[in-house]
Amino acid sequence: MVQDDTLEETVSSVDIARQKNLNNLVKVGEELLKKLVSRVNSQTGIYEPAHQDTNEEALVRVAQILSRERKVREMRSPHGKAVAASNSN
Repeated sequence: MVQDDTLEETVSSVDIARQKNLNNLVKVGEELLKKLVSRVNSQTGIYEPAHQDTNEEALVRVAQILSRERKVREMRSPHGKAVAASNSN
């Protein structure tokens, strides 16, 4: 999960759907993707870097793993093979 505990109240509110706030949310998301993966230290409660990867790199890696897993499951499934066969025609 990627999250930021430093958001201002107006940016973090889901009830403010004004264009300015939506644009700010996009900026926050883009900035979060550039940050290093971090974890909360259970003793201090402070976020600390966990890897040298950015959140974006980590999310891409997870998406690739999930995509490969789905393909394997589809290949093993009798329904997945039928769908694959019908798509190749």
